[in-house]
Amino acid sequence: MKVKIFILKLIFALILFSQNPFAKNLPPGSGISDVPANVLILLDKSGSMGARMISGSGFAYPLTVAADANGDVYGSQYWTYGIKKLTYATGAVDSTFGASGIYRGTGNCRSYYNYALAVHNGFLYVAAYHYNRIFRINLTTGACDWNVSFRYPRHLSIKNNILNAINPYGQSFTRNLSTNTNINCGSGYDTHIRYSLHGTHDASGSNFYVHRHRYLYRYTVDNNGCISKSRASSIYRNQWRYGWGMSAHPTDDNILYGTSYYEHGLYKVTLSASKTSATYSKVGRCCSGKSTTSNVRMRYPRGTFVDSANNRVLVADYYKNSIQAFDLNLGFLKEFGGSSGTRMTGAHEAIKAIVTDSSLTAGVNFGFGYWSWDNSGSGFRSWSGDITTGRASPCTSRACIKVRAHKQGASRINQIISGVNPGGGTNADNWAKQAEEYYLHSTLSPIDKNLSCQNSYILVIGDGDWYNHNRAASRVSKLLNQHKIKTFTVAYGGGLSSGGIRNFRRMAQVGGTNDVIIANTTASLKSQLKAAISQIIASKLSFTAPAITATIEKGGSLFQAQFDYVQNKEWQGTLTRTAISSSGVIDTNDKSNWSAIDVMPAPDARKIWSEVPGTDYKTNYNNFVDTNWNEINTLFQQTNNEVSGYHSISDNPVNSQRCKNTSGVANGTDDDIKGLINFVRGKDYFDYDGDCNLTETRPNPLGDIYHSEMVVVGAPSAETAFVGTNQEAYYRSIKGYDAWAASKANRKEIIYVGANDGMLHAFNSKTGKEEWAFVPPFVASNLPNVVNVNLNRSGVGGSNAIYGVDGSPVVHDMYFKSAYDTTKKWHTILMIPYGRGGPGFSVLDVTDPEKPLHLYSVYNDHIKHKVHVIDHNGNLSDYDYIATSFPLSTFTEAIEVTDNAQNSVGSETCDATANNRCFESNRWTLPATLQNVTKSDLTVLLDDKNYTNFSIGKYTSGTRNGQSYIQFGTTMTYYGYDPNNNALSSSNLGLYLKPGSALTGVQTQPEYDYSALGETWAAPRILRLPNNGAGDNNIEDDIYVAVMGGGFGAQHSGFGSNLTLVNLEDTTHPGKVQKVIPIEDLTTNDIVNSTPGTPVVITPDTARGVNYRGALVYLSDLEGKITKFNLTNMSDDGQGNAINMYDSTTLFTAGSNSTNGRYMYHSMDATVGQTTNSLWLYAGTGDYERIGDASKGTQNLMLGIADPNYPNYRAVSKPTKAADLTKCKNTSNDTTGANCPELTKDLGWYITLPNYQKVTAEPSVSSGLAYFPIYQPSSSVNKCSLGDAFICAADDECGTNFSSRLGKKRATSDQCFYVGQGVLSRIVFFAGKLFANIAGQSTQNKKDLVTLQAASGEVSTYRSSWRHNF
Repeated sequence: MKVKIFILKLIFALILFSQNPFAKNLPPGSGISDVPANVLILLDKSGSMGARMISGSGFAYPLTVAADANGDVYGSQYWTYGIKKLTYATGAVDSTFGASGIYRGTGNCRSYYNYALAVHNGFLYVAAYHYNRIFRINLTTGACDWNVSFRYPRHLSIKNNILNAINPYGQSFTRNLSTNTNINCGSGYDTHIRYSLHGTHDASGSNFYVHRHRYLYRYTVDNNGCISKSRASSIYRNQWRYGWGMSAHPTDDNILYGTSYYEHGLYKVTLSASKTSATYSKVGRCCSGKSTTSNVRMRYPRGTFVDSANNRVLVADYYKNSIQAFDLNLGFLKEFGGSSGTRMTGAHEAIKAIVTDSSLTAGVNFGFGYWSWDNSGSGFRSWSGDITTGRASPCTSRACIKVRAHKQGASRINQIISGVNPGGGTNADNWAKQAEEYYLHSTLSPIDKNLSCQNSYILVIGDGDWYNHNRAASRVSKLLNQHKIKTFTVAYGGGLSSGGIRNFRRMAQVGGTNDVIIANTTASLKSQLKAAISQIIASKLSFTAPAITATIEKGGSLFQAQFDYVQNKEWQGTLTRTAISSSGVIDTNDKSNWSAIDVMPAPDARKIWSEVPGTDYKTNYNNFVDTNWNEINTLFQQTNNEVSGYHSISDNPVNSQRCKNTSGVANGTDDDIKGLINFVRGKDYFDYDGDCNLTETRPNPLGDIYHSEMVVVGAPSAETAFVGTNQEAYYRSIKGYDAWAASKANRKEIIYVGANDGMLHAFNSKTGKEEWAFVPPFVASNLPNVVNVNLNRSGVGGSNAIYGVDGSPVVHDMYFKSAYDTTKKWHTILMIPYGRGGPGFSVLDVTDPEKPLHLYSVYNDHIKHKVHVIDHNGNLSDYDYIATSFPLSTFTEAIEVTDNAQNSVGSETCDATANNRCFESNRWTLPATLQNVTKSDLTVLLDDKNYTNFSIGKYTSGTRNGQSYIQFGTTMTYYGYDPNNNALSSSNLGLYLKPGSALTGVQTQPEYDYSALGETWAAPRILRLPNNGAGDNNIEDDIYVAVMGGGFGAQHSGFGSNLTLVNLEDTTHPGKVQKVIPIEDLTTNDIVNSTPGTPVVITPDTARGVNYRGALVYLSDLEGKITKFNLTNMSDDGQGNAINMYDSTTLFTAGSNSTNGRYMYHSMDATVGQTTNSLWLYAGTGDYERIGDASKGTQNLMLGIADPNYPNYRAVSKPTKAADLTKCKNTSNDTTGANCPELTKDLGWYITLPNYQKVTAEPSVSSGLAYFPIYQPSSSVNKCSLGDAFICAADDECGTNFSSRLGKKRATSDQCFYVGQGVLSRIVFFAGKLFANIAGQSTQNKKDLVTLQAASGEVSTYRSSWRHNF
């Protein structure tokens, strides 16, 4: 055996890196029934699906609001969407204003991001922020008769016939409206007035007020009407944060009104006589749902206006797309509008959220179809083309199976659903016939008759009362009773009558799912669909209690995380300590052994904290309590989730009334929000034992520790012995690390680990007691998905098991100035990615483990197209980016004709005017966010096929002058009403923005462009980066960064296919992106690419002797590519060719596609061979989301790939021309070394895996052998049986199969060594032994652990676990 040198230093961690926030799929291969369910989603596309989600005329993101003397309302909409006028009494659009009720303007009177409106003496004054104008509209004639140029006007207030405006540059514009003369008030206003968003005069006009951060500032007004440049007083209020709009009481100088953007509310502020203090009252809470007198809902409100003629306060509710009216004491009066989106676009959003959620796609084969009323040929007879992109017959614009239920179905649905537009009637028999003929088709049915454990479902979504109920019910009954196919019904959009709801309920009962699911909003539809599919997944799970994670600690402790699956409940976890000797012998009887669940504090005694805006966790590290329920609910709804009702006294559904006599139960959801908080703390709010005692402690309040690896952190112990000045060890030595470490020598030793109860737990390593638990604020946003009222059944309750904190914490000692410092200091920093809990991460300072500090958290909401950031002070910020798909209903004319239909404007005529209720043309105005688009940025699908006959242009005249349009080669049609005619339907057209377009990403704050971040499965790697790149020789200004794969994209193109670098030092933009380096998602490959694995990061500290600072990084991806990145200060490639920081090149491709299943889900291992002196990378392939898949064509690989250019960086190839298997030796049958690759002509070696085998975790290298954990699906007729686990051992440089050295093979035909049934974790080594957890049954005495004597060999090693110090 050759002598090897390994990359990295040994601290042991056993991990089962497996598959997938909702009812999670079981650990792959860990028990019977590991077979994906079939779910056919059938979406109503009738004309009523074009209706707005909330009754009344919708607004498109209203920024500000005003009212005239009649009380009629003017709402200024986002971008150039114009000012819309509604009649207060009826809520209808006043079509006499502007064009059909909307004023957009032209020339110098153009409506463009209007920050303020004011009405005075029959004129509407407009501050057009991005058009650098103030102008006025005569409300009698509708004409714009005056305008003035003024840069970025924000404040606009009129009092005593004086108009005041101030901009962010400290400049003012003041005009006497009685004499129509300007007044020179000068410039030089202070930062508070400049950077506040809106201001107002008081009732008398003596003072002018602005709000910034948490301060209310007062400025006096002189006799000329000029606002003072220095403030007269200021008032601090901790709870009123992020004021946006302000207005004043019409008669009382001491009363103001202001919105709070992030508190989702409206404040009434009553000033003291001295105007140096105030009292406050507030109305409003986050987020979804229509407001009522007892329950006011707001979502990021902006402008406000006091209608002095009618004593009303108006609020522009930005994300609810509505205007709300209140009396002067904050009593709710009325809400206008609602979502500017239609029911159909809401359904698109909710379905996309389902099919891009890895926790659901791993356990479900999704199919999709739409239905309405089609007498000409609904149903399913045949399919032409391949299974993913083919076409059904019959398939009309009214009814069609668009996507067959299969492995790639979710990805295909996400691609095509935006092309589904409304049109048609509502015939229940259409969808029932589709489902029946598809599921019972003799050759095309997705049901495998050999899979007794496979379940199949229909999930039908409808928004109206349907016809032919009895005929449909007959089909549904047959599918259930004869074929065990169940049907869910979802009543959506709030438009069904009581009779319609009754028919949905009856259909669900006939279909075996007991009751209708009611979802009146998009957020509710999203939550309810996830709950239903979670229930589907949970119904098929049955498996053993696997050990998932373990750490062998040098002091003689084996820490293991185990959990038990419990159907329809939170999975029950624990963390255990078992003694282990220096020779690797486990002592289960040691008196110091413990189990964390046995010493878990009572729910009210636990310290559970989060960064909750409006609260201070540092008081006692226990702010995640029900007394803070309103503030915590803001986090719950941050990503458009909502807590559904679970317990009630008299609400629907009836099953929610099961515990109605229990104290604390109430109608509405306030009690359920509090209950969810207490459930997280360990109480039995969801009544698992069925006794309706909702405050007792659950027997096991610790959630499952599934994919999160533990890290044990005690005294600081990073190395300061260095052999070169490029090392971080050198930097530590010159920055006083040793003295600091000595001062922390007695620091309490803590085990940090994430769990799927939504918390990062801190356990005392000696006793197992939980010291505290941290709920990352954006993981809190997923906790509402725990609630599933469908599991509140007779005699017992239940909940969804979700993914919470599923990533692995990484700890590093860093010398930097944190947000709490004035100078640089040493800190112990913990970074926790959310894993399958979502695309985000949090960073904590755990220098003092008893007083941790939250530094920042980041989350990418790819459904709502926002990046959320919360800093150390609890300041929440959102950064929008452009959506990547646009249905026809989002085009300007489609919005206009829908508004016309809902407000009875125009006729039911299709033409190109947009003045009626249908628009038909080959020229359409593009949505606002696509105004600068080019043809090369776009993909157009018409009836799911690429459509290229289009061009992009700009209007040069008329009301749309300057706006962009798309010109099609054929006429497209959109019905804003239901034509109630089988022959009429909107065009099935969708627009898609290509990944990489200049329009993609966060444009306003590029420091937070995490728009391409997927689910953060990988463990970050922390290093010091030479920030000036090539030739940077100054170690002092290097910065700490975290390097991680872009994450798992979950079928969503453009997400996760990159290497992401996070700047860990910047306090101006905490958590900012340092760099995102894209990896090409090949258009020729049918795999949606992303990078779920952890990168191999080689620094001077882990591979001593290299002549660079920074790191060389290697990353594998789902398309089977291996990419090399240059993060060093090297100037050339060793051959005189210049190289740059962030360069990347493709080393190899495995030729992966969805047929051969060669996905690279797992991380690679690396070593430097002393024989070849080359760096070797070891990778394995296999569809880890579908571990039991035995589809024809599956052929996976074990790989050893060399980088002969190491330790230099050299551009080798583009992805499309990368070296492949033809450059490698096939050593599949080599047991002697005869086929050893020659690096002068070979790139490496590969071994093919037979019998549909897959590599189940990262390979591990020890003593000259590369070890691969292997899973082989069951070969029995009953494919539901548990498969087999093997370990393969191959020579690391030759690829020779030496598995026989592990022991006698079970059978001569076995290629590798059999160790039991189930799925193995990554293999690690201790005291000459090999350890691996097994999710299933080991052949050894300890059924959850495989222990073998490692094969022998001569080796010199150093290895780091990337815990770095700990």
